[in-house]
Amino acid sequence: MKKEFDWFDKAKNIKKLQIVSYIILALSVVAEFFVTSHGGGHGPLGTIIGSYAIFGFVTCVAMIVVSKLLGQYWLKKDENYYDK
Repeated sequence: MKKEFDWFDKAKNIKKLQIVSYIILALSVVAEFFVTSHGGGHGPLGTIIGSYAIFGFVTCVAMIVVSKLLGQYWLKKDENYYDK
């Protein structure tokens, strides 16, 4: 039986996806040099080049860590949960 979609299972495709992600990240940081910010940004971080990309990355990592912790300590049940 063939899987429906096995594109992410191949190591070469994962490497391609990483490269494309890094290129998009670099382009978004480079684009900040050419785009003028109206209002000077919000707070002290709004004036730093690449701050929105860094903020997005940190927020994404925080969401992953929090969801892992929620899954580990709150959602995960024992194997015999329904037998009790």
